[in-house]
Amino acid sequence: MTAVELSRLKKLADELAVRFLQPEEFKRLLIDRLEFYADRVTRPGNLARPAPLIPRYGVPPIFLKAVEQSLQKPAEEAPTAALDLAQELWKENSLEPRLLAASLIGMAARGDPDAAADLLVNYCVPRENPLVQEALLERSGVQLREANLQVWFDLVERWVNSETLAQQLIGFRALQGVIADRDFENLPVVYRLLTGPIQAANRSTLNDLGLLVSALARRSPVETIFFLRQCYNRSRNPILARLIRKCLPDFPSESQANLRKVIQEQTDGRETTA
Repeated sequence: MTAVELSRLKKLADELAVRFLQPEEFKRLLIDRLEFYADRVTRPGNLARPAPLIPRYGVPPIFLKAVEQSLQKPAEEAPTAALDLAQELWKENSLEPRLLAASLIGMAARGDPDAAADLLVNYCVPRENPLVQEALLERSGVQLREANLQVWFDLVERWVNSETLAQQLIGFRALQGVIADRDFENLPVVYRLLTGPIQAANRSTLNDLGLLVSALARRSPVETIFFLRQCYNRSRNPILARLIRKCLPDFPSESQANLRKVIQEQTDGRETTA
């Protein structure tokens, strides 16, 4: 974009920010601007990937970025108003308003983490479009974790211990991000959250749990071996044994031998009892 076009985008974003405390008026103007830019950029064959199963305007990402930047300060200063605006935008069943709502929830998290968490758990549900789920976990969830780690972990605990498989998988995806964050060092909390799901591993959760165990193995192989040993000794779950075998290549060679020994000891023990 040229400097003139960027200047125009900033002006439009600032016009929206002025209506921050007027959710319905903000939404009306936002939709108007989205439709304006959609008419200019959406052309058949120009999508970089298949269209998501949710209506979208196809505006340039820089437009939403400009709007987010204009909302950052007012959202941090008035988190309740930011969440009110997020709820109004969420009424629109199209991609861009919901992406902006996810960003607003994240912006409000520092000022009101509990209220932000309530919206996050209400919106990040299995039936939601995967692109929107991803935005909620990354734009809302990461900000919430940075603002209040305990509130975030309480939320993830609800997900991973859910009786609904699809809800569990959302929790596992949330944990992938925190494990990958090298600045995050409180891995014992992650092990605690995963204890139940790991011990109860089944064919439906095998692949997703395998991704988490592999990531933990790369972060802290010694702690992860101790964790898996405890879980396997308690549960003697054959699916867990399969999961451990699947993740062996992600451990150092000496650790692989220790894990194989744990599985073999349990197998030998069952054969002796029989």
